[in-house]
Amino acid sequence: MQDETDFLFDLEGRVRNLGFAPSPKNALFPVFEAIANGSHAIYGRFDANAPDQGKIKVEILRAESEVDDPPVIGFRVSDNGEGLNEANWKAFRTADTPAKLKKGGKGVGRLSWLKVFEATEVSSVYQFGASTVRRSFSFSILNGSQPIGEYENTECVPELDYGTRVLLKPFAEGYTQHCPRSFDTIAAQIVGHFLKEFASGDFPSIELIDETVGREVNLKEFFHDNKTLEHAETHQVPLSDADDAEQVEIEIFHLLLKNRIKLHERGKHRVLYVGNGRVVQDNVIDGQIGLGLIGPDRDSVYVAIVSGPYLNSHVNQERTRFTFSDDVFETIRKSVLVKIKDYLDPYISEIRERQAKVALKVVRENPQFLAVTNDLPLFVSENLKLSVQNEEDVYLELARHRRRRKRDIRRKVGNLTDAPHADLMQRVAEIADAINIDKKAALAEYVVQRKEILDLLESDISYQDPEKRDYLKEEMVHDLIIPIRSDYDQLDYDEHNLWLLDDRLAFYSFLKSDRPFNTYLDDSDSGKEPDIAVVFDRSLAFDRDGGDEPIVIVEFKRPGRKGYSDSENPVTQVLKYVAEFRKGGSFADRSGKHRKPIPESTRFICFVVADFTPKLEEMLQFSIAQHKSADGEGYFGFSPAHNAFVEVLPYNKMLHDARLRNQRFFEALGLTE
Repeated sequence: MQDETDFLFDLEGRVRNLGFAPSPKNALFPVFEAIANGSHAIYGRFDANAPDQGKIKVEILRAESEVDDPPVIGFRVSDNGEGLNEANWKAFRTADTPAKLKKGGKGVGRLSWLKVFEATEVSSVYQFGASTVRRSFSFSILNGSQPIGEYENTECVPELDYGTRVLLKPFAEGYTQHCPRSFDTIAAQIVGHFLKEFASGDFPSIELIDETVGREVNLKEFFHDNKTLEHAETHQVPLSDADDAEQVEIEIFHLLLKNRIKLHERGKHRVLYVGNGRVVQDNVIDGQIGLGLIGPDRDSVYVAIVSGPYLNSHVNQERTRFTFSDDVFETIRKSVLVKIKDYLDPYISEIRERQAKVALKVVRENPQFLAVTNDLPLFVSENLKLSVQNEEDVYLELARHRRRRKRDIRRKVGNLTDAPHADLMQRVAEIADAINIDKKAALAEYVVQRKEILDLLESDISYQDPEKRDYLKEEMVHDLIIPIRSDYDQLDYDEHNLWLLDDRLAFYSFLKSDRPFNTYLDDSDSGKEPDIAVVFDRSLAFDRDGGDEPIVIVEFKRPGRKGYSDSENPVTQVLKYVAEFRKGGSFADRSGKHRKPIPESTRFICFVVADFTPKLEEMLQFSIAQHKSADGEGYFGFSPAHNAFVEVLPYNKMLHDARLRNQRFFEALGLTE
């Protein structure tokens, strides 16, 4: 008769509230518990000889099906331990028993059988005095508040060996579809869950058997055959930054395992946080360490097993999470990661070297980043995550760092007014030095752009098709110098490349391309089209009326052109362009203001760029541009009647001269081969 003050226990509610949501891990959790119980029973029987004499057998039970991996419907776990003797039977029937606290047990593992499986059948042979006894029963929540049914405890023949057999079948609703089907996955999950025990060598032999697919493996041997390296270390972790912070002892067991042991489908390298001998938290760390396969043969993954008394005392009863705060876990995690990186330093150093090479390549191609990489190895170690390894990701990190650096400079400039007088000059000097570095980087970026243009121009004037020997069209080369049909109102000075002809032309302020003269000379009815007509104004004289700066006309001929008629003399053509300019009236500059008509005193400088042919050279020798240049590659001359200087040069000379003018800059940046 119950006393009205008795505390009542609702088993169904207890099971219902267990934190075992359907998942691949939780579908296998009762199997892990049965294996752990078997290991404890084996130690109860064989003590120190348990690793050598103990045997656990796990059988996978599948549904009848024609597929390669039929659905798993249950498991049978057998051991040769001491069995469910009187002491163990009492502990089994006691919820939340403390009987296995010293072994890491919480007294709730068998409740997972009730949660995940509809039924469990147990048969155990044990010694009772001088007799051998078999205890058997069913164990199911379907039996109501008393889950033990069909109970028998009878004496049996003494020849039977001691041990326990647990049949877990079938799954409760919702768990069947989550149970892994692959034999290899189930094997890896068992090894992973008991990795600390396998690594320590203290685990009994475990046979995994799947008669349906014809597979069998000794998991203990499987683990040792696939273990590459192992190392254990212990260190103290302060749980806060305070001087008197609590120090907890953490043990890290470093393992390298062959990649064929796939603990999970996702990720390679991981940290297993263990509480009371069970894996409580499993974190993939691929992104933090940035490593592929490692080991002597580059065929292994890294696994860290983290354990210790503090973790053991802060794990929930289901052993699915730790009970300390997220901040504490983060402190432990960061401390563990430092030790992991120390252990993996030989492999991580290789990554840092590769990152430095990639960063150097990116900086050489994008010298605007020179300012942030005075010490490239230091930048790599302090700013690049180990997972950042390709050029695009390194570029993004350099760009972020450069932006932060500029923002920091602006902040320092803004704070100068608050600086103590004694520190002012030092701060000014530091800021000035940082700004000068940025200016050098900007100049270097401009030089690299020039080299890229030269390389591209060189490819464009080469043969496009070696078989047909066809040159690229004139417009393709033209686009490299200045975009065709561009209007200066839509073209910044840094968007053309007239410096290829003369560095001074980089600063010309008025550009028209492939437009008839009468589009910008008010009184001209000519429709002739020089490729580029350029009005040169120094910035200080841009708005000054009556400025008498030279006007430059450039005429490009199609690369590879071979035929010239007598009427197609390019020198005559540019001089006719000059004449059109002179007889025209006022013209509008890019601001819309009308400039005075071009006076006779204004000199014209004309460039003709073409591939030389015998016919073209013959024509030049009978023109005003009949004088050879110093290097013998081009021609030049002066027409007093037009007050015009004319230079005719081949594309190769334009390219060669531009390279010579910029060569010293290329060498200083290491851009030469």
